[in-house]
Amino acid sequence: MKMRAALGPKDRKNASDPKCSVTDPVDGTDTAVNGGRSVRRILKYLGITLLAALAVSLVLGLWPFIDRDAPATHPLPLAQAPLPPEQAKKLTNYIRTEADGIDAFVVLRGETVLMEYGEVGTPMNLASARKSILSLLFGVAVDRGLIDVNEKLGALGIDESRTPLTQTEKQATIEHLLQARSGIYLPSGAETVENKEGRPQRGQFAPGANYFYNNWDFNVLGAIFERKTGLSIGEAIDTWLATPLGMQDFNREHVIYDNRGSDSDYRTYRIHMSARDLARLGALVAQEGLWNGKRVVSAEWIARSTTSYSATQNPFYDGFGYSWWLNSELNAVQADGWGGQYLLVDPARELTLVARRDTGNSILGYLIFSQFQKQGHPSDIQKLYKLVRDVPAMSGVR
Repeated sequence: MKMRAALGPKDRKNASDPKCSVTDPVDGTDTAVNGGRSVRRILKYLGITLLAALAVSLVLGLWPFIDRDAPATHPLPLAQAPLPPEQAKKLTNYIRTEADGIDAFVVLRGETVLMEYGEVGTPMNLASARKSILSLLFGVAVDRGLIDVNEKLGALGIDESRTPLTQTEKQATIEHLLQARSGIYLPSGAETVENKEGRPQRGQFAPGANYFYNNWDFNVLGAIFERKTGLSIGEAIDTWLATPLGMQDFNREHVIYDNRGSDSDYRTYRIHMSARDLARLGALVAQEGLWNGKRVVSAEWIARSTTSYSATQNPFYDGFGYSWWLNSELNAVQADGWGGQYLLVDPARELTLVARRDTGNSILGYLIFSQFQKQGHPSDIQKLYKLVRDVPAMSGVR
């Protein structure tokens, strides 16, 4: 049997020196070589893990929010009556040379298309313009007896698990939420800096006493609507609005939800809709709830929801209704969303204008837009409206 040779003083010194390579006398393995292989193996595994993480992040970053090519339920094209060439040229020149950023633009008079520019058939995130669409859905639900806007949050079972509502806050009604006058000043998803920095203190105002544009109100409205109707927002838009209006691009899967940026129990609903489909909803408002001569939502609801209940300190709107912005100077009803999502309705002239900005259909696309692209501006659609409002109605056009 082979015996291990004892190490002398010099050998022990060399063995303790990390710079010295020592061979195991039993199996002949160089311990320094083993250590080097282990380090290389660890680095290899770390590299593979890092590459895998990057690949997953890239896939997730590029994964589309919605399928923009998903088919509409009952698409029908609208009649066309183009603007005079010189008028259309003025609008196009403004969009290309003066506007902050417009990817799609539509003008309707009644249910007839006067002008289309850009990617009018591409479903894009409506951002906060979603709130005006939900207001229309509430109108249909109220007309059908499914919702009473005077019902209080306490009776509806609305509460927050992390920051429970006070008894006073539970006295707020659905109508207060629609008016942004709930008196509930809790954070929620998809907030702007203005939301966060301007929010009053909890308990500072009673329900109905003060206007403050707070996303908590609007996100809770989405939850209430779905509970009371038994429909998702996407299903309701598709069934109650898109199908009767013949929307060409909307699919019920174009409404998605997320809880990012908030501890609230109530999700942010995000509606993706094309410019030409959004224009139909504007025309529905302009025609007091009628489409193709048929009642979609009551004239009473249109009048009620587009009445100003609050004065606003906003340079582009001076009133706020049931989640609609109002401009008394232009006699216009408007929807407004981050990035450049604008709808302007002039009921007196039955004019509808839509200007849209594509903020991306993926996390990566959104990040690129938010960091490197110019947002649209509310003044642009108002200036475009002034260019088109005095164009006389053409023969055969309402």
